[in-house]
Amino acid sequence: MFQSSFLKNLTKVFSGNVVAQLILVGVSPILTRIFTPADFGIFGTYTSLLGIFLVISAFAYEKAIPMEKDRDNVRHIVLLSIGISLVWFLSGLILYVVTGWSVFRWMDVSVSYAVPILFGLGVFAASIQQTLSYWAIRNNQYGPISVAKISQSGVNGVAQISLAGAITKTGVGLITGDLLGRMAGSMNLFVRFVKEEGLSWQRGKWLLLIKKYRNFPLLGTPSLLLNNIAIQLPTLLFVVLFGVAASGQFSLTQRMVGIPIAMITTAVGQVFYGKASELQRENTERLKKLYWKLTSRLFLIFLLPMGLFAMVSPMLFTWLFGASWEMAGVYAQILTPMFFVQLVVLPVSQILYVTGNQGLQLLWDSSRFLLLLAGFFLIYHFQWGMTVAVLFFSITMTVSYTLLVLLGNWGMKRKDTIYANQME
Repeated sequence: MFQSSFLKNLTKVFSGNVVAQLILVGVSPILTRIFTPADFGIFGTYTSLLGIFLVISAFAYEKAIPMEKDRDNVRHIVLLSIGISLVWFLSGLILYVVTGWSVFRWMDVSVSYAVPILFGLGVFAASIQQTLSYWAIRNNQYGPISVAKISQSGVNGVAQISLAGAITKTGVGLITGDLLGRMAGSMNLFVRFVKEEGLSWQRGKWLLLIKKYRNFPLLGTPSLLLNNIAIQLPTLLFVVLFGVAASGQFSLTQRMVGIPIAMITTAVGQVFYGKASELQRENTERLKKLYWKLTSRLFLIFLLPMGLFAMVSPMLFTWLFGASWEMAGVYAQILTPMFFVQLVVLPVSQILYVTGNQGLQLLWDSSRFLLLLAGFFLIYHFQWGMTVAVLFFSITMTVSYTLLVLLGNWGMKRKDTIYANQME
């Protein structure tokens, strides 16, 4: 029964993410013939910054939703998370309108006046969708998550193509289409949440929940922030160090390979997080078995396909997107080991949160971030070029994710030891 329900939920989320990704893949050959590498460089900067700000948009309180038993408390955590995101958005908007400052100006990236506003809206919409996805996981409603993903990709693809003729300058068309897609996905889940839970809340209960789950913002938020900065760091640094055109090649690689992998691993990871949150309270031995069974199966499933992809990626990218995008295929080839280990590890990567080892997770994220930062600046200092930087990124991420698997296993054993000591 356990295995059947897990596979059923996985099938729902995975199939929805596959359909969503097929939509994005289908429109990409059209977009690459309309927008330039520089446009994709700006768009890549936007999506990378969005990924970083998304993890702090609700101070990681959304991760507590599947762990909370009381339904009334769950509703309050959801509204708390959305409220924090709204405060972030309004504060950023006021700051930009009054002073003209934005994170794009800090990075010295020239963008249209509308981009920072679109960025703020994008983070807010993505935060709502992320929070409500955890709510759906807690209630075993994996179908709505898939529907939201499909609606997001569908609106995104249609909007980016539709806006291409009217808005192409500095990637605004790509960004606007992405925003509309995220709004569609978030509204899909928000309407369902309001119908089932309502919007009533008690301020006193919020204060109790903030205290109860204080480790999520105190330890979880810095860890998540460093984790996402490490992932997004290449795109941001490549823009600053090598220019938007060169970064655009890398951004296309991320769009065509990195994002599909993220969608696959997110789908599997959402189901694993929901089941693991349940098992960590009831049956830790089952949790260990699920952890290793899932990682071993993912290893066997993706080993051959990723090996074949590494062989043909330069030719494949040139054929699909045109001769000007050949380097994107070369970068995809270099990054294949990292992509492969992400497919295996990312679905179970939140095990340290589930087992209460946020401090260990923070240590891992901090170490990886510092290593990447130091390595990139050394490469730039010695002028070894962007290809060497991509290779360094691939090697570092591959090794760090392999280490994370072992830390996850140690974290489960550590949890058992803590509980055993408490019982004595």
